[in-house]
Amino acid sequence: MSNSATEASLRTKRNGIWSRCASLAKTDSEDPLKICHDWSLAADTLLTEAFHISFPENDVALFALGKLGSSELNLSSDVDLLIVSNQDDEKNLKQLRHFQKLLAERTADGFVFRVDFDLRPGGRHGPLIPTVEHFRDYYGNYGETWERLAFVRLRAICGHAGIISDVTAFAKKFSFRKHLDFTLLDDLKHLRGKIQNHYHTSTTVDAIDLKMGVGGIRDLELFTHALLVVHGGKDPSLQIRGTVEAIQALSAKSLLPASEAHFLKSHYANLRRLENYVQALNDEQTHLLKINDPHPEFVSKALKTLDEEMKHCDQIVKTLLGEAPKAISLENELSSLGLPESDIQELWSEIIEQEVLSRNKGRDENARKAFLQDFIQTLKAQGGDSHLALAFLKDFIRSTRAKASFFTLLLREKDLMNKLAWLFAHSPYLSRILCSRPELLDSFVFRAQSDFSEDMDVLLEELAEKKLLSELVNGSQFLEQKDLSELLQNLTFTADTIASTLMKALKKDFPCAVQILALGKWGGQELGFKSDLDFIFVITGEPSDNDHKLAKRFISRMTEPHRGGNIYSIDMRLRPSGKAGPIVIPLQDLQNYLAQDAEPWERQAYLKSRWIDFDGAELTSNFIARGLTSEQLTELNRIRQELISKTDDVDLKFSEGGMVDVELAIQTVLLCEKMSPPRTSTEGFLTLKQANSSSLLTNYSYLRQTEQMLQLIASESTSEVSLKDESFHNLAVAFNTSPSKLLEEISKRVSDNVAILKELDPRRRPH
Repeated sequence: MSNSATEASLRTKRNGIWSRCASLAKTDSEDPLKICHDWSLAADTLLTEAFHISFPENDVALFALGKLGSSELNLSSDVDLLIVSNQDDEKNLKQLRHFQKLLAERTADGFVFRVDFDLRPGGRHGPLIPTVEHFRDYYGNYGETWERLAFVRLRAICGHAGIISDVTAFAKKFSFRKHLDFTLLDDLKHLRGKIQNHYHTSTTVDAIDLKMGVGGIRDLELFTHALLVVHGGKDPSLQIRGTVEAIQALSAKSLLPASEAHFLKSHYANLRRLENYVQALNDEQTHLLKINDPHPEFVSKALKTLDEEMKHCDQIVKTLLGEAPKAISLENELSSLGLPESDIQELWSEIIEQEVLSRNKGRDENARKAFLQDFIQTLKAQGGDSHLALAFLKDFIRSTRAKASFFTLLLREKDLMNKLAWLFAHSPYLSRILCSRPELLDSFVFRAQSDFSEDMDVLLEELAEKKLLSELVNGSQFLEQKDLSELLQNLTFTADTIASTLMKALKKDFPCAVQILALGKWGGQELGFKSDLDFIFVITGEPSDNDHKLAKRFISRMTEPHRGGNIYSIDMRLRPSGKAGPIVIPLQDLQNYLAQDAEPWERQAYLKSRWIDFDGAELTSNFIARGLTSEQLTELNRIRQELISKTDDVDLKFSEGGMVDVELAIQTVLLCEKMSPPRTSTEGFLTLKQANSSSLLTNYSYLRQTEQMLQLIASESTSEVSLKDESFHNLAVAFNTSPSKLLEEISKRVSDNVAILKELDPRRRPH
């Protein structure tokens, strides 16, 4: 028989057997457990036939779990399967794909079974066909309580006899232990809570969930399997797969009162009768029985007492497993945030489906569930962009999947929970840092970092972490307090510390006297988010080989990638002769250059020069007396006009009257009037020039504060502000105002600056 004919034959057989079973279920013409048993036997036959077609060499073994494992398969269930081999072999994976296709592919003839291999070692992340050794190793070291219960129903279907013997023997030892595990009962209670909260099917008031409802099929099976696992190690006669047989055996051993055993058998049969019925209607994997739909008499009769019977079952189950927790409807919580249904479906499904890798999944999944509920409540209280927050929460949970302790930490530290929700809802920049390096959370809580390592590789990671941690701490504080001066001071101090530490470490390998001269925002002690480090290397004597080696090594160490990005981007274009100039400059050559050859724009830059961790010569005196000629002012004005933004939108940096215009204007004033500033910051420059500068300083500080806030809030790096930009609307929320009012305020300050600069700026005057 050809392959296509064989596949069609399997589907035809399946359809015929299923139709007979479904007809019996819809008319209640057969005992429901007999229907499940007969359907399970048919499944064994069909699976065995497909197995031998797909694995002709018979060097693997096929096992059933779940309801097929206990021969209680319902009419429209997935079949839980496990295939185990003696050794890894690529051909097995090819044969497995054929096996899956043979069973699950839908054709004009239908399909055979939906198959599920997720109960293998490691679940979805484990190998599709584990070896016996992997099976033993995984469950011996990482097996959890829910897996012990699952393997109560492990049953071999066909395949290699030796593998069947090994796996079955180990599974019994794994599930049934001779000595009582004192954490077992607590784990079982957590397990019931997880099932109720995590796998609960959303229902309406007009439907009963036969499987997941409190007192339903899952509760009853869990209760029975739990008793088997508790007592089956000492009494092998209790190592039973079938639910009804287990109830009978537990009653015979006086481990379950006769009256309760009688009720549970009857209740279980009734639930399976109704489950068979709803699944037989359309061959759908459903467990919901609609109360108000028209039903045959046997269903209507069962409905009259079903609610009370489920409550009675719950009373019995909770004597061992505790109270059934109220299902946490996180989807309903999300709806209260006002998110569209598409967001809830897309984001939330990804968030909730990420599994925690843990030795105690029940406990840690509960902690995560509680964290998610608290996080949503915190978002509701804070306001902000809920969609943005959930998008970053998804990334954060993916990063912490193997670190369930994060959820416990966040539940315990409510202040941290508040900060996390605020960051995710307001700052893409800081959120990306935390998602790329979630382990920074500990340091973020305690605002501390251990001493630096002597090992260079470790040190580089520590320096990268220090920079990210500084941005996290200072960024979150700036979002709340908006203190620009403190932010710039702290970020500059971090850069100074990192540069000094790296230089000292490198000088151990390359002894030399090379020093760093900071320029730009770094030199002005006003370093912000996403700022490059502008600097040059200077040596007091003549450069040596070690000076050049250290300089090159410093650049590569600063810019090489780490988790979360490089330590800093650097810019050395301000060295004499630009990019073509030597990487290390003798101090005397630099002084001569500034005094004789430096262009006006270069002298502007060197007004901000500052030594890092070195008491070097002050450089402004070398060029300040040169002043500026009318031709040089004309050239500076040409540069100014090239830098000015030509768009209609307001640009905090590049609009006329924006930050760059103010910075270069005050630098031009100092050069023109031959004034040496006592401080290297723009604030210091503006303070030195008192006339008209108080308003200019206030406006400049406001624009810089707004620009730094925008760096934290915008999804992309930008200095433009526009009512059409979503980031600008988020910026307005951060400033507790409306977008139109914020744009009006920014525009007014820029316009005021233009008016002031027309009087103050020598570049704008006729020459």
